[in-house]
Amino acid sequence: MQVATSPVVTTPVPPMYRVLERRHCTVILVTGADDGGMRATLAFTAAFTAASMEQPTLVFLAGDGAHWGYEGRADGVRMSGFPALADLIESFVEAGGQIGLCPPCDGARSLPAGGSAQPLARLPGVRLQGMPSVLAHSADGSALTF
Repeated sequence: MQVATSPVVTTPVPPMYRVLERRHCTVILVTGADDGGMRATLAFTAAFTAASMEQPTLVFLAGDGAHWGYEGRADGVRMSGFPALADLIESFVEAGGQIGLCPPCDGARSLPAGGSAQPLARLPGVRLQGMPSVLAHSADGSALTF
């Protein structure tokens, strides 16, 4: 998928910014929709950039950040100067990025507001992952938290 409205998504990473050694990048997103999606947009922009630089990249959704792991939650979220959040997430996954979701957070966040007993559908490709896998992924690389 190519998003024509975003230089972040459509501009290739110049060779001078490519990392010589492949190192893992872990982006931990613990912020939900309270800020209108600003931190989620920044997190997925950073993650997409790392994946575009051919770094194995994982976005780990925990706490309130688990909000973004379900279908429809990123729809309509767009920060000025950035692509739409749903497009960023899709581009990140297409670039080879992985999205992990904290299992206890999934249990707490998968039910929609209003008391419906029907759990929300996770985004395609979102996997339940515990903290040990996140720590192992970030052990030989870097981690950012939003």
